[in-house]
Amino acid sequence: MQDMSNSAQPDKRATPRAKFSSVVFAMPRRIHSHVSSRTTSELYGVAKTTIVIMAGVLPTVIGFVIILQSLLHTPIVLTPISVPEAYEKNGYSSEAATQRLLDEIANINSISVGGKPKTYVGDTSFLGDVAATQVQSGLIDARSVQTLIRRFFGKDIIQLSGEITLRKQNDKEVARLRLRRSPGRETLIDVESSGGPEALFAKGGMNLLERLDPEIAAGVYWREYGDAETAKRLLSVALVSPDPNSQKFAWNLKSYMLAVDGRIDDALAASERVRSFGGVLFPADNSKAFALTLAKRFDDALAVQLGNVQRYPNEHSTHFVLGWIYQASGNNADAIVCYRKSIELFPKNAGAYRRLAKVLRATGDTEGATEALVTGTMQTPNNPGVLSDYAEDLRRRKEMHSASQVLQKAATINPDNWTIIVSLAEVEQGLGHSAEAARVIAVIRGRLANGEKPPANLQGRVDTILKPSPENQ
Repeated sequence: MQDMSNSAQPDKRATPRAKFSSVVFAMPRRIHSHVSSRTTSELYGVAKTTIVIMAGVLPTVIGFVIILQSLLHTPIVLTPISVPEAYEKNGYSSEAATQRLLDEIANINSISVGGKPKTYVGDTSFLGDVAATQVQSGLIDARSVQTLIRRFFGKDIIQLSGEITLRKQNDKEVARLRLRRSPGRETLIDVESSGGPEALFAKGGMNLLERLDPEIAAGVYWREYGDAETAKRLLSVALVSPDPNSQKFAWNLKSYMLAVDGRIDDALAASERVRSFGGVLFPADNSKAFALTLAKRFDDALAVQLGNVQRYPNEHSTHFVLGWIYQASGNNADAIVCYRKSIELFPKNAGAYRRLAKVLRATGDTEGATEALVTGTMQTPNNPGVLSDYAEDLRRRKEMHSASQVLQKAATINPDNWTIIVSLAEVEQGLGHSAEAARVIAVIRGRLANGEKPPANLQGRVDTILKPSPENQ
């Protein structure tokens, strides 16, 4: 009864919600009373003070956020590398040479179709400019943000520095690029090239990626460069990485490589190892379906990959592998649809352009095949595989001068690819470019003298290239 009588009477004590509401609704009245009691000059002074404070604080906040985001997404930064006077005269200043090397690393990343997130390298000049223009107070700079990231995010920012030097070797000028990691001054790369600045940057960019992200580099060597031995060497490093994510994708690449070597059971076991790392599972199903296809278990492969596409419809690689299965089993029509879908989802999928061109040519659509390769060179202009295929397409159409230009670019990007250098030697010989042909043939002879062997399918072409011409016999 007491409770009922109390509940029937109004509660004279205000609840916390009522107190909060009264304070909130009273604020506008208080602000209005304060403002209305102030003179115009006083209000002007308050506004001016507020603007001055915001002008000092806001740039610092903006600069801090920009630098933080940049370093989190670009954990490797490169200070301007020093260059010799000859490079300066050719337009490669310290800043320009640094940017060209960064561009080359970006180019290599762009041709990688591996599922693992890429490792990006940034320019410290950009961060310095942000710090100088935005962080006017001097309370914070890029180095301070790096320390913050290391402490609170557990992520190290790798700083690189280095130089380019020149030396004479016989009658050639040899350029040397050295990059070091600081602090500690550990030498990351030390490469030489006699092919000019572009060849040096191409070689330096690839060597740097090998040290920073061996799994991505291994994938590029295997998929795009056709260099299985180098890929295996780098993969052995990635497989013992302390980073589980790197290990996961390294095992996935190993599954593909084992399948190509005919070790299907080992490939399937490696694919299951990928699955054990958790996370997204489309890479494991991709490699499993690939191995099953090479084992000619097409029905099993299709069952795996159709489910993979259903689960990950927006992942370009699932459609690409499905197209590959259809093509291998003779279903060219569905393969074309899958390759086009993969390209739609990822316009820089070089492998899809190459496969699409091949299957279109098999169906008799030579114009469509050429169009696919032309589009591929536009989307991935620095992909040696696409360039090589496009050059062969040009040779079929008797456009030898254009084929020569494309192969020269491909050889600059990937000078160790047997298919590219053999094709380039053949084209230069056919065009009667004696000096250019002799230079490429000398490279081939040098590699043979060092114990290298061309792929079996190229041996006959190599023998023909090296055969003395009738006038020299």
